[in-house]
Amino acid sequence: MSCQDMKHQWEKYKNGTLTDKEAETLEQHTENCEACSAHLEHLLTEDEPLSPTPSASSLSDDTMLDNKKVKRSIYMAKWKQRLSNVTTVISSVVLLWIVGSFLSIVYYHQSKTEYINSVNQAAIESAFPNVHIRETTSDTQSFFRMQSQMEAYKQIGREEQAIGTFTFHQLFDKTSGVEKEFSGGKYDLNLSFVYPDPKKLKQHAQEYKEWTNETWNALENLPKGTVSEVAISFDDTYSLKEVQQKMNAIDSHDFSTSWYALNTGNEQRTSTKNEPLIDLTSTFGFPEFLDLPYEHKGNQTHSTSKSNVLNMMKLLADNEETVQKVRQLDHSDLLLKQRYSYVKKHGVGVYGVVITGPTKKLLKLKNDPSITYASLGDVELWNWFNRPSSGTLMNQ
Repeated sequence: MSCQDMKHQWEKYKNGTLTDKEAETLEQHTENCEACSAHLEHLLTEDEPLSPTPSASSLSDDTMLDNKKVKRSIYMAKWKQRLSNVTTVISSVVLLWIVGSFLSIVYYHQSKTEYINSVNQAAIESAFPNVHIRETTSDTQSFFRMQSQMEAYKQIGREEQAIGTFTFHQLFDKTSGVEKEFSGGKYDLNLSFVYPDPKKLKQHAQEYKEWTNETWNALENLPKGTVSEVAISFDDTYSLKEVQQKMNAIDSHDFSTSWYALNTGNEQRTSTKNEPLIDLTSTFGFPEFLDLPYEHKGNQTHSTSKSNVLNMMKLLADNEETVQKVRQLDHSDLLLKQRYSYVKKHGVGVYGVVITGPTKKLLKLKNDPSITYASLGDVELWNWFNRPSSGTLMNQ
């Protein structure tokens, strides 16, 4: 029946003269019609009680009782309609969430997840000297969202120290946000570099000498039972192979090289600003073992190669927005595509490194004529030995 056909039934309902069959018909119609259900709710919530008509007043007690049952039945129909609507909404939301979760799992397949995590890892390791990612956990969420947590460490001596957690929020392929939670609430940027620009080296020669002597003096005054972290800058840009050979020639058992400062062709921009040091937020580099998930399967056991660095720079150039959120720099300062093109054309040039090892052994570099500047990072108690067994308990 249509709502128009039920119109006269509502009059009988108001007068309390519905028969059982008519009440059943009205109840069924109300359950399936939102308009009539709303009309019924309006009738049931009216403040003024229904005035019995003469015909209703003359009804027998049994008839009045039947009419009360009819009203109760229709009242229940109204609540059934409400419950049905609520159930439909909840079911739709749950179904939508399940479908959204399934689509996210399909979208963030293994290869895509590895690519995104490689971009995030490269953005961190290229920006923070002597920092590398050791642990990554990814959580796929509904509606094409994913959250990745990366545990960042730095090497001091032969031990790795946790410096904090980077949390990346993805929406499709876009990085919607990056949260940084450093251990102790902060991270000190004490390592700095000098670009081997002849003009600048001559202009600030005295400053570089004084600052470098302060670093060597600090190492001399530190106790013997300590390990330190030092960033050194060279007098020129050398190839990756030349730097690796140079470091190994000194004595690889006395210290280890953990990070390389990469010449991307834009470091000289700071020269025009009369700044003696490269801006800490615009230094680019790579760790000794550059192991990006998208490029390698498992842990890399060999030192970083030229192709590794080129792949890293391409990842950065193709994902500038992620790099911006990690470094908090504008596009005009990043110039990632220009940097990538420069490295691709001129090769992997290194103008500085971060080394770590026994404090007194690092002093072997003090008289190296190719070192123009040195800065001291973190210092820890002696750990330059191999532990037969070790482990870590995490918070729960």
